[in-house]
Amino acid sequence: MPIAKVGRSGYGRDRFRYIDIGSIDSESNRVRNAQWIDSEEAPSRARQVVRAGDTVYSTVRPYLRKIAIVPGDLDGHVASTGFAVLRPHEEIDARYLFYVTLTSEFAAQVLPKQRGVSYPAVREADVLNASIPIAPPAEQRRIVEVIEDHLSRLDVADGALAHAKVLAPLQARSLFTAATEGRVAHALNEAVPDFRERRQELWKNVNGRKKYKPPVSADLSVSPVVPDGWAVFSLEELTDPIRIIRYGILMPKVKEGGVVPYVEVKDLVGCSLREKELHLTSRELDEKFSGARIRSGDLVLAVRGSYDRSAVVPPSIVSANVSRDVARIAPLPGLGVEYLHLYLQSRFAQNYLKNHARGVAVKGVNIASIRSMPVVVPPPSVQRAIVEYVQQKQTVTEVADAVVARSARRSAALRRGVLSKAFKGQLVAQNPGDEHASVVIERIRAERDARKETVIERRTHRRRRVPDLNESVLSSIQSSVAVPGRHNTVQQEFEL
Repeated sequence: MPIAKVGRSGYGRDRFRYIDIGSIDSESNRVRNAQWIDSEEAPSRARQVVRAGDTVYSTVRPYLRKIAIVPGDLDGHVASTGFAVLRPHEEIDARYLFYVTLTSEFAAQVLPKQRGVSYPAVREADVLNASIPIAPPAEQRRIVEVIEDHLSRLDVADGALAHAKVLAPLQARSLFTAATEGRVAHALNEAVPDFRERRQELWKNVNGRKKYKPPVSADLSVSPVVPDGWAVFSLEELTDPIRIIRYGILMPKVKEGGVVPYVEVKDLVGCSLREKELHLTSRELDEKFSGARIRSGDLVLAVRGSYDRSAVVPPSIVSANVSRDVARIAPLPGLGVEYLHLYLQSRFAQNYLKNHARGVAVKGVNIASIRSMPVVVPPPSVQRAIVEYVQQKQTVTEVADAVVARSARRSAALRRGVLSKAFKGQLVAQNPGDEHASVVIERIRAERDARKETVIERRTHRRRRVPDLNESVLSSIQSSVAVPGRHNTVQQEFEL
C-alpha cells in the first residue's frame, strides 16, 4: 500500500493535527484527541501524511492493538511513524480493510515478528507483507454492512456493561456509607465501650507505671453523622497503644535474600489480602522496622498515591510487614476490624483522607492526620449486625459483578467470531453474479506491475541503459490461493 511520507519542512501547512499512539482508543478502535501542532514544533515522528480511509496500525508493543481508520476530518493530516499506514486500493473497501486488520488471523501473521527487548516492535514491512482475503467489491460492501450491524448491537451491550462496572464501586461506597451512618442497624439498649479507658488499661498492663501518652482527639473540623447511641473517637483512641498506627519499611525491595513478606499499595487492590502472593524483603529490614509488623486481625491502609485501598489481615498472613506507603492499624478489643474496614471505605472517611492528602506528583496522608481521623462507633452488637448485612449485600453484588465480567468476555468473543466468520465467507451469502475475486486481483497486479515498470524506466533512463524487465520487475503479489471453506470463484488470499 502506498505511504506518503514528508520531511519536517514539507507538511504543506503551518498547523496540522497529529495522530500519535495516545490518539487511538484501543477499546473502540477510533482516533480520539488528535492534537493540533505547529509545523515548527512537530516531533520527529510526525512524518506520515494520512488520507481519509487509511488504516493506521501500531507497530510498537504494548500498543500493537492500537488500530483505527482515519476519519474524514483528518484527511491530509499527519500520523506518527509508530504506525504502519495501510492505504486501500480503489478495488478494496476502506472499512473492509480496516476490519480485516482487527481479526485474530491478521494478528497471527504480524505479532510473532516482534523484535527487540526494551522496546519490542514489528517492522512496517511485517504489517504490509501480511496477506488478506479479498472478496469481490460488491461482497466487500455486504460484509462491511453485516459486520457493522452486528458490532453496533454489541456496542450497545458493551455500553450497558461499562455503565454497570462504573456503578458497582459507587454502589459499594453508598452501601458502606449508609451502614456506618446508622441506616442499616441501630443501638438496642447497649452502650459503646469506653475505648479511652480500655486503651489506658492496656498500656498499664504492659508498661506498668511508665508514663502514658494520651492519644490525639478527633479532628471534628468536618463533623460526621453520629446516630443516637453511637460515639465518636479519633482513630488513635481506638487502637493499641503499644502497636501504634505507623508506616512500614522504607524501600523494602531487595534484589536477593528476601524472606519476610510485606504488604504494599498494589496488594490492596480489591480491598482484600486473601490469596495474595506478597513480595519479600530482607530479615535485616524487617528487624529495623519491627514495630510495623502485622498480625491477623490488623487493618492495613494505603496512605500514599491511593486512599481507597484497605484490607483486613487474614490468618494466612503471618510474620509479615508493610511498606512505607501503607499504615498498620491495630484496633482495640470491642472495635470489630471488619466494621472499621467498612468505615474507612465510607464516603466520609474517603473525603477526610482526600482532604488531608499532601504532595505534588504523588500525594500522601501523614500519620498525624490518620491518627486524628474521626471514627463513628456503634455498640458491638450493632457493629456485628452491620457487618453481616453488608456481607450479604456484597455477596449479591459479587454475583452481579461476575455476570457482568462473564458477559464482557462473551461480547469480546462474539466480536472476534463475527470478524473471523466475515472473512471466511461464513457471514454473508455469496452472489454467483459477483465478479470473480481473481479478476480483482489481476487488475491490482497489472496496475502495480505497470507502476513499477514506469518507475524502472525512469530510473534506467537517467542511467542511460536499456532496462531488463525480467531482472528488474519484482512482483509483490503472492500466488492466488483459495480461502478454505469458500468457492474458488469468489474470495482469494492476496498480499497486503
